[in-house]
Amino acid sequence: MNNASLVADVSIIYGDILPAWNRFNAPENHFVYSNNTLYFAIENVALFGITGGHTITVDPAPDCDMRKLRLYLLGTCMGAILLNRRILPLHGSAFVIDGQAYAIVGESGAGKSTLAAYFSQQGYKLLTDDVIAVSIDPVTGRAMVIPSYPQQKLWEESIDGLQLDNQYETLYEEQDRTKYAIPVQDRFMTETIPLAGIFELNKSEHSDIKFEKLSGITCMPLLFTHTFRNFLVSLLGLNQWHFTSTASITSQTAVYRLHRPTSHFTVQQLFDTIMSQIKEGVSVQ
Repeated sequence: MNNASLVADVSIIYGDILPAWNRFNAPENHFVYSNNTLYFAIENVALFGITGGHTITVDPAPDCDMRKLRLYLLGTCMGAILLNRRILPLHGSAFVIDGQAYAIVGESGAGKSTLAAYFSQQGYKLLTDDVIAVSIDPVTGRAMVIPSYPQQKLWEESIDGLQLDNQYETLYEEQDRTKYAIPVQDRFMTETIPLAGIFELNKSEHSDIKFEKLSGITCMPLLFTHTFRNFLVSLLGLNQWHFTSTASITSQTAVYRLHRPTSHFTVQQLFDTIMSQIKEGVSVQ
């Protein structure tokens, strides 16, 4: 295909956002929604403006670290784009087993990416890392996971625990910790896949893995908690849409909660627990 004939799905452009931002008199790390555009500022990185579900305008700070800029483009900015398109962004990772998608959600540091990386090591393809885009098929009503891009983000201790060769690009450093970009082109799924199960991963002081099935109304607050940048739901006026979407997803998808001990590396035990449950029938109801 001639590249000149391609139409960008999302346009990322440079622009002077400072005059508009100054009118709001808003502090750093604050979000403002005005005239169909979401504005926010990250100190020493950039001013951002996300218009609808199609355009991201970037006004970089002097001497901006482009690695940090990319993190916000692929994270917060894309989360806002998805919400504007009425696609639910969950904070986690998703992989594929037997033609169905399984999502791992949880708070930062819960071990989502590490567990997904272990699934990848066992031969299961990755669909997305960090932001899981879930759409409702307008014809079938099925919850579907849209693939992202073939990369995972792992902390150095996870790389060591998984016994990976650490020859990867540094994404950022935080409090004497380093996170790296792990390419997964050969273990990446490029097709939209039905969502069959959601596993919430939590850190626990218990010595063993605790596992429970959730049902009914307890599932919906869980999905709100793990909606990526969930404070944007109200800011963008999407409360009713979010309620309807999560109700649809939880009505057709099995939801589980796993408590993992923090005292030792448990990724293999978590893998075994999840695989055992999947074999027993985690599926679209």
